[in-house]
Amino acid sequence: MGERLFFIGTDKNGKLPFGIHLQKDAVQKLLASIQMPAAVHWDEKAQQLTFENSNVAVNFQTGTPYSNSIQITKNEISSRYLETLIKTLVAEGEKTGLDLDIEQFLLDYLRNQKEYATPANEVYRLMEALNSHDPTEVERVIRYFLGRGRGLTPSGDDHLVGLLAIHTIAGICSPLFLQTIQNMLQHESVTTDIGREYLLYALKGEFSSTIVNILNHLAEIERHSEVEKHVLQLLTVGHSSGIDTAFGLLIGLLTMKNWRK
Repeated sequence: MGERLFFIGTDKNGKLPFGIHLQKDAVQKLLASIQMPAAVHWDEKAQQLTFENSNVAVNFQTGTPYSNSIQITKNEISSRYLETLIKTLVAEGEKTGLDLDIEQFLLDYLRNQKEYATPANEVYRLMEALNSHDPTEVERVIRYFLGRGRGLTPSGDDHLVGLLAIHTIAGICSPLFLQTIQNMLQHESVTTDIGREYLLYALKGEFSSTIVNILNHLAEIERHSEVEKHVLQLLTVGHSSGIDTAFGLLIGLLTMKNWRK
């Protein structure tokens, strides 16, 4: 479980913390030249990746490094942005990848009329587990979400990534919660390889640029329209990854608001 992944592709869905981003024509040329499966080698002297049985390489000497850092600090988030996120998600009217109706979830949650039925039941339990001292319940909840759903990044993983993004700026997760995720990812095959990679970076506070763009605008009181714009960009990612990650951000902000009360 010690192997790490990297992604080679375009930045159409944002820049990934483990991504090597190329122009579209370069990606097409690379794919056309590779006969799968192909071993990949790192040439330290030339600073490039070479591919078995291919005359094309990815050279890093003229590449531009980028940062996926979040600029705002704790206690800078206005409640206006929770409202903006809610309005944007409700206007989209899309269910999560785990078939949860976001508007109905919010109505039940805000009215304190929580109908404990799956999958809403598990979301409530997840929010409660963020600062729980019960290791058995924390593990049970995390195990429910890790790897749950279809796709390269399962919906449950995307929910957790969104939560961890809010944790990075607001500290909503306990050390027990964070360590439990870390241990499961390191010692068990609980999700897809790329889902695992996203989560490992999220635990270090590193996210895709689509998420970073949202978080970096949460403290800019006069530019709440920027948050809406970046949320809409996030929603275009993948089949359901965008909406699932945005839902993770939402339940993270809801948890943060309750704690501050």
